[in-house]
Amino acid sequence: MSNNGMIKKILEKGFGIKDKVYGAYLTKLDPRNNEHVRLALGRSKDPRFLEFLERISLPQYNRVSLQTIAKACSIDLQEFNNWWLKESTQAAIAVAQNSSIKITEDIAQDALSRDRACERCDGLGWVSAPAGLPLDTPGYRIVNAGDGDSGPMYARDCPNGCNKGKLRKPGDAHARDVILAMSGLVTKQGGPSVTVNLGTVSHASALSTLHDAMTIDVDGPPVDSEKPPEV
Repeated sequence: MSNNGMIKKILEKGFGIKDKVYGAYLTKLDPRNNEHVRLALGRSKDPRFLEFLERISLPQYNRVSLQTIAKACSIDLQEFNNWWLKESTQAAIAVAQNSSIKITEDIAQDALSRDRACERCDGLGWVSAPAGLPLDTPGYRIVNAGDGDSGPMYARDCPNGCNKGKLRKPGDAHARDVILAMSGLVTKQGGPSVTVNLGTVSHASALSTLHDAMTIDVDGPPVDSEKPPEV
């Protein structure tokens, strides 16, 4: 049957023409122009969806409603909705996976310590000082001898203890937790990740070794069995 004959048959049978809900859904999805939907249709292993893609790509189907084409391909609303839910979820996961490397790099940068300008001395490494300070004051010196109208001006090393106007700023605490957890260096509870290597000893011998290494504090405070012990 020719394409024109198929179109005429579809229109005569009225497949989906009155299905306003299906039509509204497909119109919103816009498979004729939505690149993501078309790529998903092209990847489909279901011949019905491949046929749907082929038909909406042909000029002679431009005047045929999307729901009519879909139902002519034996795809109902629920099937199309379930198919797109699965495909869009997979596409979203792929986007997240592709972005995860860059995001991890950003988190790693946030976790690093870095130098910042000291706010006390504005990065100069020294601050103004009054006259008469003890001579052993670190960096105490005359910076301007002055003239007849004004006396000398004094300075001293920045009392913040900065290094030439720079202070070490720790990295973001949350970013550090994320990086350490991702690397396996700490557990989810925040403690160190410890691996016990028992070698080739038997299970019974290992338990015996662990038992010998344990100590019990008989003089310690009583423990409420209903509550976890305090650390």
